[in-house]
Amino acid sequence: MKVLFILLFQLLSVNAAASVNEARKIFNTSKDTHKNAHIAQELYKSKYYYSAVVFAKRHLIETSAYNEALENMIEKLILKTGTDNFTTLNDSILGKFPSPSLAFVHGIKLFKAKRYKEAKQRLSLVPIDHKFSPEARLTLGAIANINNDQKTMANEYKSCIEQADKRMNEAGDKDKLARYFKILSDTCRIHMARSFYENGKHELAMTTYDQIEKTSYRWPYILVERAWTAYQMKDYNRALGLGVTYKSPLLSSYFFPEAEVLSALSYYRLCLYDDALAKVEQFYEVYKPKADELKSLILPQKGSHKFFLELALAPISENEGKSPFIRQLLTQIRKKIIFNVDLVNYKRAINENKYVNSLKNDYFGRTIKAELQRMISFRTKKLNHFIKRLMFNFVNDIHAMSYEMFNIKLEIMSNKRELVYKNKQLIADRGRGSYENVSRKAEQQFYEFKGEFWADELGDYSFGLKSNCETVKRQATEITMRGGQ
Repeated sequence: MKVLFILLFQLLSVNAAASVNEARKIFNTSKDTHKNAHIAQELYKSKYYYSAVVFAKRHLIETSAYNEALENMIEKLILKTGTDNFTTLNDSILGKFPSPSLAFVHGIKLFKAKRYKEAKQRLSLVPIDHKFSPEARLTLGAIANINNDQKTMANEYKSCIEQADKRMNEAGDKDKLARYFKILSDTCRIHMARSFYENGKHELAMTTYDQIEKTSYRWPYILVERAWTAYQMKDYNRALGLGVTYKSPLLSSYFFPEAEVLSALSYYRLCLYDDALAKVEQFYEVYKPKADELKSLILPQKGSHKFFLELALAPISENEGKSPFIRQLLTQIRKKIIFNVDLVNYKRAINENKYVNSLKNDYFGRTIKAELQRMISFRTKKLNHFIKRLMFNFVNDIHAMSYEMFNIKLEIMSNKRELVYKNKQLIADRGRGSYENVSRKAEQQFYEFKGEFWADELGDYSFGLKSNCETVKRQATEITMRGGQ
């Protein structure tokens, strides 16, 4: 078997070398106006995908010739290397070919530039059954939401889900591809839920969020969004339960400052002021100092173009002692779909560069090496910036939430000042709550912790605390009456 593997590897290497040599021959001798397309095809056959991009782009810039073979190659190059390599082309070049793949790239580029009307026109050219259809429909749904076109938005997100699910099922045992389309499907559901939330349709938002399976890569991130939805529905016990889910050992790498603020707010809405204050004090005593420590680590490196990427790629053991939040943040970042897609493309470029460096150092070889180095440099800076932005956003969120916690504390102290005299408390003992105070739908699971596996109920937690607001209201009335006397 080992001998067979070696022979097979050698055969593939010979074929790849033959294609590269053919590409070099065309580069050096051909006068054909379509020579760049032919060079790209030869490099593509040898699996030099990034090198093929160089000459595919040259063909697009220099000619208007286009055919099905070129479209198939460009589609696969986008899948293998990402959209970034082609977004450097200007609008006139991206728009002059009858290409769904280039229309998709162009539409994404226009969307990022906030040119939504033009982006919609280009993305609408991507056929419904195209490989890029789910992402195109996702972006079209976002454009409709921005334009407050709720009907179109719902239709586009629904189409995105249907197409992603269809392609996920077609992927079969191709695990990575199936997972990619599953994440796309979940992303469309999340965007739909967010739009419902923004438009005050909280019941519909919660129903849509609940369609995301617990096994989804996106699930841990939407717990806080579901908690806010429950909060808007005045189901403060459910909001508290969803927030406390992050304390599960399975979710130890996930910490969102926003969830702590929401918990304090939920206690406040239940008029359980001592619990709310305990949450505020915990935030100041535990989380803020850790955030300051993280800031002192990353602030001196804010100008670096590779520090944060190297941090993310380093073994976890190397980062353990640097900051309490480092491991949590890096684990979250590694699981983000955008990061994973870009990281795969980055590693492919690095791997291809090893083979490119072994090419003869003639004009052809130097051209490919220089272009590939530019691509790697761009991807290094892009990944580094992505990680840096998330880390600084986290630190900024901690400080912003500190301000929110301070306001909650002021509000509570103001209320308590009116109601509490000396050591008198609003409520003697709130207890552990009661099932009577749990609000749930008929289809929601209900666990009483009598034999269930503790992980089953993740995401279904709800506190059963009784609101203390009637007591507060009654005591406030008594104080007002005494004041009147």
